[in-house]
Amino acid sequence: MDFMEISKKRRTVRKFAQRPVEAEKVEKILEAGRWSPTAVNAQPQRILVLDAPESLSKVREFCSFGYDKKYVDLAEECDDKEHGKINLYYGAPLVLFVAYDRDACWKHPQSGKSSGATDATIVATHMMLEAASIGLGTVWISFFDEGKAKELLRLPESWQPVCMLYVGYPAEDFTPNTHLGGHRKPLSETCFYNEVPEELG
Repeated sequence: MDFMEISKKRRTVRKFAQRPVEAEKVEKILEAGRWSPTAVNAQPQRILVLDAPESLSKVREFCSFGYDKKYVDLAEECDDKEHGKINLYYGAPLVLFVAYDRDACWKHPQSGKSSGATDATIVATHMMLEAASIGLGTVWISFFDEGKAKELLRLPESWQPVCMLYVGYPAEDFTPNTHLGGHRKPLSETCFYNEVPEELG
């Protein structure tokens, strides 16, 4: 499978089979992250692998929010009407919590801006694409209570959360969500050669 095939094969999965991800596949995903490019090869990413029931219950806890119909429309698995909440955990057997260590990042010599968020995002993207290449589904999650996650996962002070990847085999009755559509805009709307068109200036 070439890169374009993998890119097109990747789908956001919001309903997972209750089947563990094999250790060798987890290792492949983590290796893909390890070989991702980071600024000056500082490798500030810190990945917390969550697959034990008690760890996944913590994910449920810091991904629960007040009821919001738009998220239920996106995935009925969010619906926790009984408790008047939405829960942005879809039963994934594996959660990769992606952070970076603020003390380990390259910093821009002029602006002082840290590379950490960019580095961790690149790492997460490589892991997501590797998961797709070996038959697993993922969903990228950035909507969670950061403070509660830091507390429940007992993260070091210098670790800054970026996102989570939920990983697993899609449930048998999973169907891709059509609410947001799967189309992509033509390149002419997002890419420009040598100069920005006057009408966009």
